[in-house]
Parts: sequence; C-alpha cells; structure tokens
Amino acid sequence: MRQKCMDQEGATQEDADSVLKHLKSPESRAQKCFLACIFEHGRTSDGKRFVTEVFLEKGEKFAGNDQERLHSVREAAERCDGVENDDRCELAAEIVACLKDS
Repeated sequence: MRQKCMDQEGATQEDADSVLKHLKSPESRAQKCFLACIFEHGRTSDGKRFVTEVFLEKGEKFAGNDQERLHSVREAAERCDGVENDDRCELAAEIVACLKDS
C-alpha cells in the first residue's frame, strides 16, 4: 500500500519516511496526499471526513487489553470525530494534527 500510494500521489521515499517513520506533520502537498491515500486504504478517511467508527475498531484491536492505550484511542476518536474537508489531502493533514493532540 505504501508504494502504491507513493506512486499514485507522486510522493518520494523521503516524503513517506518523514510522515510515517519520523511521525512529522505533513508539509508538502505530496506528503498530505500520500497520507490521504494511506488513510483511505485503511478506511479511516473517506476522502471527505474522518471515519470515527473505523478508527475506533482498528484502535481497539491495536490496544487489546491495555486499558491506558484503549482510553487514549477512545479520546482521540471522540476529539477527531467531525473532522471534515472537501480537499482529501488537507483532510489528511487535519486528521494528523488532531491525532497528534492526543
């Protein structure tokens, strides 16, 4: 999925590493659109809004029995619920900003 999104969005390896490995906020259009693609493939974005239900489902699986992590996932989902933007790339940047506030 990573390579497919890089190719589709014109993102470089450096763009992908910056936002995925180093967890930096996306700055360039290519980084934002790359993340939009990743979020859409993961179904946590439909290109117009943050899909809270899917984020919760995936986050709860990830958290498992770790109550602290589960609490963080639920807080993030609640805080980011309602994040919308008609520009899918800007939406991805807004989702990242919201999640980083966790």
